Amino acid sequence: MAKQPNRKLIGLFLIIGLAVFLTIVGFLLQNKLFGTRGNEVVMFFEESINGLNVGSPVVLKGVKIGEVSKIDIVVDTETLDFSIPVYARMNSKGISSTMHYNDGREVLGALVEKGLRARLASQSYVTGQLMIEFEMLPDTPVKYHENVSIPEIPTALSTLGELSRGLQKMPLAEGVKNFNNFFKGLNQSMPDINKIIEDIEKVVTRNRGTSTEVLNNFNDAAVNVSRAAKSMQNLTDYLERHPEALIKGKR
Repeated sequence: MAKQPNRKLIGLFLIIGLAVFLTIVGFLLQNKLFGTRGNEVVMFFEESINGLNVGSPVVLKGVKIGEVSKIDIVVDTETLDFSIPVYARMNSKGISSTMHYNDGREVLGALVEKGLRARLASQSYVTGQLMIEFEMLPDTPVKYHENVSIPEIPTALSTLGELSRGLQKMPLAEGVKNFNNFFKGLNQSMPDINKIIEDIEKVVTRNRGTSTEVLNNFNDAAVNVSRAAKSMQNLTDYLERHPEALIKGKR
């Protein structure tokens, strides 16, 4: 008579196999849904992030240590203040250190205390794409935001942002105003110049045969001066309204 299989043993193997399978599936789902959350940081930039996209790299000393995972925009409907939190998923290995830290988040925290800042940098001058670059800038101020549940990396202005802010602090408006006043005064004096030209015409008319060419050249020069004055006034008016055109050019 054939030996009957041990059903209890088979059932035990099935239960163990099912438990192992569910454990593996649960582990994969946890890593997919929540595992990356532990490697995520957030940054708030105070300048335009046009050119920064999901997937843009995060680099430190030229080494890619993460990438942008999400970009949000939050508005306060009362004050109409906008904030743009940029989330980045750091590499699982993180940043190694010669000191003893439990994980990469502790290393980042220690670096932030010593001056680590995030700033926008050009990834491609041709396409205008941006990336996030971590740099040690201990002299820059630190500003943290409220209600942030994950590590926040303080930000600093990009090179272009610093240049733009510097120009805004310059007394450019006063200089443009002085230019305006100068050329307005020049335009106001044009009637007197025209009267002088008329007097010269009367004198030269008496010697038309010898001075016609000279008079024509003088008239042309006066017209060119008037046109140049008008052009400079238009330029100074435009710079007064759009001082950033000195950096980015006129659109």
